[in-house]
Amino acid sequence: MSLEPLPELIGLGFEAERERLRLVAEGIEIETMEQLRAQRLRMQRGRDARLGVRIRAPRRTGGSFTIEWFLARGPGRTLYLPRGEADVYTRSTLSAAMPWERRIALEAERTFGEIRLRLRWMKQAELRLQQVLARLTQPLPGDQCSGDQASDDAVDAAGDQR
Repeated sequence: MSLEPLPELIGLGFEAERERLRLVAEGIEIETMEQLRAQRLRMQRGRDARLGVRIRAPRRTGGSFTIEWFLARGPGRTLYLPRGEADVYTRSTLSAAMPWERRIALEAERTFGEIRLRLRWMKQAELRLQQVLARLTQPLPGDQCSGDQASDDAVDAAGDQR
């Protein structure tokens, strides 16, 4: 059995799941931004902290998109909030936002955090799979035969036993 098409098949599965997660994240991004805007209009708060969320395209081919929170501090002045090592933004990382913005963000983070976790797991699985496939394609120590030669030798050995 050849292992050649296996990485492509698995890669396609991961790509399809990444695309599905991106679509879910974009839907939540739109919904969250609409909630934030509606609340701002309701409260007539235009100059307070302006929290927002953005889905960013992968920085390299085969990479994952990112979900980032930011504060708009005026025209051309955007401050991206650091998430840290966790998969979710916490209340403290969103502390610069208004309390009502933070509530909306933390609600969205329940799903965004799960998406980030799944993306991280897929990346880890891809890296591990690459290691496994690289190892499986190497000959065994002391194995002097290639695939076809090993088959011929096995047939010859079976014939010698008769």
